[in-house]
This record gives sequence, structure tokens and C-alpha cells, in this order.
Amino acid sequence: MDAKNGELAWMSDGRTFCYGKIREGYSSYTCDQLPEKAPAPGLLLMLPGESDRVTREDNAAEVRRVHFVIAEGGPQRFDHVKPGKGMGPVHQAVARFPSGRMVTFLTYDYPERGYEFAPEAEICRSDQKVCFPIPN
Repeated sequence: MDAKNGELAWMSDGRTFCYGKIREGYSSYTCDQLPEKAPAPGLLLMLPGESDRVTREDNAAEVRRVHFVIAEGGPQRFDHVKPGKGMGPVHQAVARFPSGRMVTFLTYDYPERGYEFAPEAEICRSDQKVCFPIPN
């Protein structure tokens, strides 16, 4: 999905998804299930941010945290963004599964250290019917 951060995700059924991450110096592969009840309308899952590379004192200012989000999809894009200062772009990909379900995979990043989002920071679908706050 996101070539820069090496993200890949898919669902083998209606709730199970797997994703792999490739970062500077390490990689991982995880499978999980979407919750029975969505945490917010249109929002299926929000995974906390992880560093985009191994953090060392000499590169701390360059390291960014990357959040991964799965939302109910469709043709609309999540392009209504009230970003926090220093937030990178929102990367997204829409996938349609054999069942017909469409989901949107999103990633966004921000500095690893010394950063907090403004309380009003959020990401919304173009039609603004699905919005979610950007957590710290």
C-alpha cells in the first residue's frame, strides 16, 4: 500500500486481516481480527503508531511514527484532513474483497519525539460522513 513505509494488508475473510511492515533494520508480519463492534461509525480499526526506522540518538530528529487505520471503504477518499503541525501526508488504498466489502487502508506519520496533535486534528472522508480524530 505505502511504498515508502513498506505496508501491505489484506483480509482472508470478512474480519481477519494480515499485514506486513518493512522498516529500516527490521520487518514484521501480523494477523488480527476486526472488532465485533466498530469503535466509531465507519472506523474499523486504528493501530497505534510505530517508528518508521530504528531510533538512535544520532537520527532521533528524523524518526517518524506511522499510524495504520482501516475504515469502511468506497469510492470516496479520505482527503479532508485537519492536520497537526509536522504531520505527513495521508496515504490510502481502497480494496474490494470477494464478499464485495470495500475497506480503505490509511497510513499517516508524524515526528517520533516531542510532538502532540492539536485537539481538533482529524481525518475525514470527502463527504465528511466518516471522520475520526488523530490520536497522539
